[in-house]
Amino acid sequence: MQDQNLNITFNNSNYVGYSFASLPIGAARLVAAQQIDEAADNARTAAVGSSLRVIEYQLAEVEAKVFSAASFKGDVPPAVLAWSDAANLTPQAAAESILAEAHAWKTALYAIRAARLKGKQSALKAGSHEEAEAIADQAIAAIRASVVGVGNA
Repeated sequence: MQDQNLNITFNNSNYVGYSFASLPIGAARLVAAQQIDEAADNARTAAVGSSLRVIEYQLAEVEAKVFSAASFKGDVPPAVLAWSDAANLTPQAAAESILAEAHAWKTALYAIRAARLKGKQSALKAGSHEEAEAIADQAIAAIRASVVGVGNA
């Protein structure tokens, strides 16, 4: 967790350039929670890219599911065909690959969400600066670990 040169508004006061240890405990809790959120945002972006790319991935997943449900028969959906052509895969292999990748990034997103929510709630209840920092460090590490090898990460 970053612990130097922190900026936060807390109880109508601006704390600019503060060290974590010199912040009031309420502000320190908020800083810890904000850093957990930022780590989650960065991890999601690392795994799946921009929000527009997420839409693209979701479309590909839906098309791959439909194609799979049709026993890989009939017209190859556009997103599956694009991956099939790009990766030099059969349409079935492309659809299966899309589904496997979708499962991986959903698993990562659920892990990020769980670590983020638990970490934030715990950090906001921390009794000391040290406890808030330890909670944030643990949550940030779990968030980062959840995307290793997933998608673009």
